[in-house]
Amino acid sequence: MGSAKYDELILQLGDLARDRLANRAGAPRTMDRVFKAEDVVLARREDVAGLEAEMNEEDAAYQDFVAQQEAEEGEQQEIVKKWKRAVEGVDGRSRELRKKISTQKATLRYEKLALKAAEEKHRDFELTNAHEEERIAVSAGMLKKTRLQMMRRQRDIEELEHEFQTLLTPKPGQAGAQGILAHRRLLEMEDEAEDRKAENKERMAELEAAIVAKEEELQAAEDYLDQAVFLLGEECYQKRLPDPELSVLYPKLDRLK
Repeated sequence: MGSAKYDELILQLGDLARDRLANRAGAPRTMDRVFKAEDVVLARREDVAGLEAEMNEEDAAYQDFVAQQEAEEGEQQEIVKKWKRAVEGVDGRSRELRKKISTQKATLRYEKLALKAAEEKHRDFELTNAHEEERIAVSAGMLKKTRLQMMRRQRDIEELEHEFQTLLTPKPGQAGAQGILAHRRLLEMEDEAEDRKAENKERMAELEAAIVAKEEELQAAEDYLDQAVFLLGEECYQKRLPDPELSVLYPKLDRLK
């Protein structure tokens, strides 16, 4: 209990010394450590505030996107209703194509991530097992095969997208063209919404992780600042530096020693 009270008074003494002695000539040697620690704390606080501002901006931008989509969706839906019969002729096939495209794109994204990991593993294997030429060649061959497979998938996606655009691009003078174009726009908006939602989720997760990391750095900086203030308090007490407010604490510390 006495030790805890002693530490508390030393910290109080250091805080007072920071305020009372900072601008005096011949300030305690440990004062500079406090200044530097304060600078680090302020910098980490600014980092956290900046990341929180980015998170707020991202959230606001996403909400604006959602609101704009809702407004446009209502307009496009009205056009589709007006030309319902024309839209019914392309609705089934267009949704089927869109589903295929979405599935293929999701698979391609997964394959890209897998390829990146495989390439890193291959590079590491080359560095650590340069003497195993046969195994390196097999690994390189598998990477080549994967890249070719991804190229074929990309080509398939492009062909499906071309078919999708052709199906939903009315011929000149075609009856109900406005409805078909509105239907196409609604499908495009669904894709945009899905992509933007995923982008928002990923970005928010990145920012949250960055904030957690910076808050840990901030906590460490604040702990270091407390240590610096404590050392300043100890120096003031050991040297009995003259000051009306500091001198009040010296007898209290004496009684706890």
